[in-house]
Amino acid sequence: MFNHIMTNGEQRLLFVGEISLKPAAKFTKTDSSFVLSGVTRRHAGKYVCRIETSPVTELEHTLDVQYPALVRRVSPEVQRVVQGSSVSLECHAEGNPPAAINWSRQAGHLPSGAQSEEGLSITLENVDRHVEGTYICTASNGIGDPSSVSMKIEVEYPPEVITEQAILHTGEGDEAKLVCIVHGRPTPHVSWTKDRQPIISDHHIVEHDSLHRHTLTINKVREEDFGDYTCTAENTLGQTKNTLRLTGLPKIPRMTSSPAGGEKTSYTLTWETESYTPIIQYRLRYRKLQHSVASQAPGLWVDGLHDPKPSEGNLTGPIHHMSHALEMLEPATDYEATVDVENKFGWSNTSDIFQFYTRKEVAIGQSSSGCGASTTVSVALMTVMLGPILS
Repeated sequence: MFNHIMTNGEQRLLFVGEISLKPAAKFTKTDSSFVLSGVTRRHAGKYVCRIETSPVTELEHTLDVQYPALVRRVSPEVQRVVQGSSVSLECHAEGNPPAAINWSRQAGHLPSGAQSEEGLSITLENVDRHVEGTYICTASNGIGDPSSVSMKIEVEYPPEVITEQAILHTGEGDEAKLVCIVHGRPTPHVSWTKDRQPIISDHHIVEHDSLHRHTLTINKVREEDFGDYTCTAENTLGQTKNTLRLTGLPKIPRMTSSPAGGEKTSYTLTWETESYTPIIQYRLRYRKLQHSVASQAPGLWVDGLHDPKPSEGNLTGPIHHMSHALEMLEPATDYEATVDVENKFGWSNTSDIFQFYTRKEVAIGQSSSGCGASTTVSVALMTVMLGPILS
């Protein structure tokens, strides 16, 4: 008799002598040998040849069928969770030999920073929108190709509003684009207000929304268009707003001169600023720095209002290159200065403090021993001696 004991314990009698009890094309018998064709995983188990003698004689064979790993989801294909909560992803794999399970994230690292992790499941704590994405569970046992399934995490969170430019400088007649970048789930509703009043979109002010980018375009800016604009985003989890300022004020001046002065008692300070209307005047403040141990306090500010040169104040373009010559300075001395500029809409903010110094050099007639005259004579003698040689 030829008997099959399956892996689940069920027994099937296949042959008694030459008689096939379970006729199947996959089993054939030749003399005392049995041949199985087209092996599948259901054929695994023990096969027993039994001869009814006294005592009974048995011979047992074990068939181990290897097959590729096959993975399936345990967690839902898509999970939507609220920001701050936890979420677990789990999958299960079959295969012989047993499969190893590996987790990865589509188009990026896992939230832990690792490229991949092993295990039947992964758990993400205190989630935010940055853990969103598609996670891949891959099973492999070295037989055939790996098997993969994907699961997606979506996080619900209150709106987040980012401005591209918090302050936008422009001029009358120009086009201005105020942009805020909005993220949130559910998708937030976005609205604009100016000085707390709702904005009505028309040919002058146009709203345009894309996936996350929300733009308020103002055509041919007027003076009354200057002010604070608020971008408000709201969904079921909350409301967030951010304010952008449209202004005709000049930008903060930026110093462009070199800190090292080329003159002993004068220095030309240069700067540039952006203004869409002419510069009316500028305010310049400078003072001497004190480096002595006895007095750490700097000198008093020299403060003055000045009219720009015609070529600087009435420049038609937005970038104004300006300069001011400081006279009657002390030689080899450190100074610091600030500047701010004014146009028809008002004053800019004050520039960063800029440090500079007048020309620094050591006189040839001085020496560490105080014998300045002898050093000067030595130089003169060298000149006389070298004269004939050079000629």
